[in-house]
Amino acid sequence: MHEGDLSPQLRELLYAGEHRLLDDDLGRALARIFSAGISDPFASEQLRERVHKHRVAQAFAGAFPLPHLSSGELILGLDVKGRPLRCPMQYLNAHSLTVAGSGSGKTYRSLFMLLQIAPHTRGMWLFDLRKREFCILQPLLRELGIEIIVLPGRELRLNPLQVPLHVEPIDWAPRVADMIVGVLVLPSRSTKLLHTSILELYENHGVLDGATGFPTLPELRDWVARKPQANVPAKQALLDSLDPVLMSIGRSLSYRRGWTSETLANRRIIFEFAGLAETDKDLLLNTLLLAEFTSRVASGTSNRSMDLFVSCDEAARLVAPSRESIGIADLMGLVRGTGIGLDLSVQSSDILPSVLSNTASKFIGRCGAARDSDLIGAAMGLTADQRRWMSMNLRPGLFVGQLGEGRWRYPFLFEVPFIDLQAHVRSRGWSIRRGIGELDQIPVVASEPRTQSVAAESSKPPSREPPAHQSGTGISLSEADVRFLRAVADHPGEPSTVYARLAKMSTKRAKAIRDRLVTAGLIREHRLQATARGRSSIILEPLPAAQQALQSQSNAPAPGSAS
Repeated sequence: MHEGDLSPQLRELLYAGEHRLLDDDLGRALARIFSAGISDPFASEQLRERVHKHRVAQAFAGAFPLPHLSSGELILGLDVKGRPLRCPMQYLNAHSLTVAGSGSGKTYRSLFMLLQIAPHTRGMWLFDLRKREFCILQPLLRELGIEIIVLPGRELRLNPLQVPLHVEPIDWAPRVADMIVGVLVLPSRSTKLLHTSILELYENHGVLDGATGFPTLPELRDWVARKPQANVPAKQALLDSLDPVLMSIGRSLSYRRGWTSETLANRRIIFEFAGLAETDKDLLLNTLLLAEFTSRVASGTSNRSMDLFVSCDEAARLVAPSRESIGIADLMGLVRGTGIGLDLSVQSSDILPSVLSNTASKFIGRCGAARDSDLIGAAMGLTADQRRWMSMNLRPGLFVGQLGEGRWRYPFLFEVPFIDLQAHVRSRGWSIRRGIGELDQIPVVASEPRTQSVAAESSKPPSREPPAHQSGTGISLSEADVRFLRAVADHPGEPSTVYARLAKMSTKRAKAIRDRLVTAGLIREHRLQATARGRSSIILEPLPAAQQALQSQSNAPAPGSAS
């Protein structure tokens, strides 16, 4: 049946239903009257008046229908008639995406929402990746009795190799290996090298058996560097990419047990990563998010109310197509309903398709390229007229939104009211305090200082020790090496700390010599976990090649003697 075949009253009834003009008590009564086939002049006039008013208002509103969003704790903004648009806070549990160019007001829109979200959620992670704009929230929230920590990136205490809660070590190893490869942009061959190396370190530290003295990223670097059988290009690519990161933020990553994601998820924190190198930002950000996402998925919780809201400003590197190997975009679909609300803000539509699929609510502001408007507009179901209107009329602070939850699914136009937050804070003399604050009370276990990295060994100045002699095994041993090796041969099975005293040398020097002799195949380390807590003991065993090397040294001529 064509629309022209319908009666005027029936067309008005269909229009009223499409635009939800009969959602109140009187409207529902009118709908029941007409569905019963009753012809009533008063009801007909009420219907006609509602439809006429809406059509007039819509003509002035433009290409987007006037939204029916009047209930909920969260105010998105104002519609074209200046009325607040509301939605329940729980809608954000399904993730949201904002695409808008620079200067469009997307950061301010985030601040406007965050001031409302903070009182309603226990945890909040705000990642300031480019600028330092989220910190303005600290004094504002303090006035509301809500504390939020402004944490500089280099003050974090993390361990990417620390296994999250509810996750098995053997399952975490491939995930963290993929994450490191994606962050450092390594060749695919490095994934297998990292995966096996992490599992070997877990076994040596007793992690596979339940120990919690996790290996660290600097130890992983040195372990890979000492693997003679490793693929050389893959090894070199890892070392070349990881060394600058460890030099920059190695202090933040040198913890056997650092801050856990489940502990941080109960706090409101602004992570200030501005000023860090892009690779450093990626590693810290992905370590936090991947650990918490994986932990919640492994716990099996579902349909949980939102207790952690995560906002990433300028998150292009997190969701760019080149970041597919990191895996966070895939986990976004799995963590929906686990209590995490993820809000991403980017400047262009150059993002992974899975991000569009897994963000229920979408917002688009003024974009500099027609491609961005077309791609995001298509994902939001915008008509050609709406896209044309949007490209010509959007201005800073004016957005088009679409909610992924609730009855109103049509795209709508809204404006975020502007309040000069900076001037408000300055006029009251409020200050911003940066630092770890109460996070300093969280117990951590720092790793032992690195005695010497493999890279440092290759570039250190020539040793002043007596000339090394060639052993019968073809290995050059210095006088100090021989003393340490003889102590192990004479007292096998002792903890490694004993041999520094027996060989009459410092612990630091003994550790460096021990590493060389292990690599040379003269001694073997055995890690003994006496208890479930604390560090494991390293027991040394002399190998058959050790006796041969010592015999060769005893038969060698003394330095300076005639041959």
